[in-house]
Amino acid sequence: MDKLSRYNIVVPHEQWILMYNTLCNSLVCYTSDEYDVVASLMKSLSLFEKKCIHLYKGLKDSGFIVDGGEDELEFVKSMNKKIVFDKSYCHLTINPTLDCNLTCWYCCTEYAHAVHSGRMSDETVSNVKKHIRYLIEHEHIRIFHLDWFGGEPLMYFDEVIEPISSFAQVLCKKNNVKYTQHATTNATLLTEKMAERMNQLGFTSFQIPLDGDEKHHDKIKYFSDKSGTYRREIDNINMLCEKIPTVGITLRINYDKKTLYRIQNIIPDIKEETKKHIMVDFQKVWQITCDDKDKARLKEVKKLFEENGLHSNYWTYQPKRFHRCYADRRWHYAINYNAEVFKCTARDYGKDKVIGILKNSGKIEWNDELLSKLFSHPTFDRPECLNCKILPICMGPCITSNFEARSNGIENVCVLNSAQYPLDSFVIDEAYKRGLISKNK
Repeated sequence: MDKLSRYNIVVPHEQWILMYNTLCNSLVCYTSDEYDVVASLMKSLSLFEKKCIHLYKGLKDSGFIVDGGEDELEFVKSMNKKIVFDKSYCHLTINPTLDCNLTCWYCCTEYAHAVHSGRMSDETVSNVKKHIRYLIEHEHIRIFHLDWFGGEPLMYFDEVIEPISSFAQVLCKKNNVKYTQHATTNATLLTEKMAERMNQLGFTSFQIPLDGDEKHHDKIKYFSDKSGTYRREIDNINMLCEKIPTVGITLRINYDKKTLYRIQNIIPDIKEETKKHIMVDFQKVWQITCDDKDKARLKEVKKLFEENGLHSNYWTYQPKRFHRCYADRRWHYAINYNAEVFKCTARDYGKDKVIGILKNSGKIEWNDELLSKLFSHPTFDRPECLNCKILPICMGPCITSNFEARSNGIENVCVLNSAQYPLDSFVIDEAYKRGLISKNK
């Protein structure tokens, strides 16, 4: 006998009732009267199937109704395990340096007092190349994603990025391995020549932060002579999209209590042909707290950006991904400039967080004790998550948050507590994007 999915949620919006399934990412839209009929029919699925076979079949095909013997939670667990331990895909982050040419007050590296001095040595560069060869020729990965982070990674483009990137590109092509490349950068060091070389090296995406309109941004990101960086960043974002025609840019808006109230001023500075390359990611600076007024303003800003061709995503809600963070995967790790290996780049680089050491052979000497503790529990292994309707699009706090909570004997905080955008708004926006409801109605 069939049953209703445990992952159905209902969101009222104006004259509409939206029904969303978080496991299948399915969405249907009814008027209030229509939904009353459907809700009544759902009280007895056997009668529903007899009375309205086509509607019933549509809802079952969409995942709102499932077979009686189907265990949806076990499916979520299985998909999570499959993705977390998938060895065919490797996401390797490299920090050429933890130094930076700018100083931002909220920098997580500085805030955590991470020790850093200079760039990755030539010896470590050579060992990274050996490690990439080992991954491809001995671990037989089929998809390789190279991710440059820091610090400001472009400080050492010639010394670190170019030689490793070109080596990886040639090796992946030779072994028929899909190769993609990403950099998180403040973009102030980009030049046309560098962008052209990046295009040749197979860079496919970038994350570039802005801290508000020109006036606000330049109070946060500036050079040593106190001159602002906004104009250079904007010009380089536009230039990058010209030099790398297929590039994707995550434009990360780091916002504090003031940023969102003038952020619309950046829209005219982004060329129309650049907008199609951009996905905006609004991220609250983690050291500050926003109130309901700020959250309401974020909603307004997202709508305004959307109307001007600048789409934005949702960090909290991630359909069909089945893991919280890219660092939750076993085959994601970060090689620091000093050959120490870490799981997460959003924490300090303390000795207690070292999961391995890159050796001269190119192999990593893993800290199996720490890794076993990190992966001993799924990120959602607690009653609040296991019984939650939105588990499939959330998957609980990340692996490092879970580990730290367990180590300190404290209860982890629900991801939704830090969500700046409510679930209802996500579902409503999805309905607009899918053409189920119209903004002019």
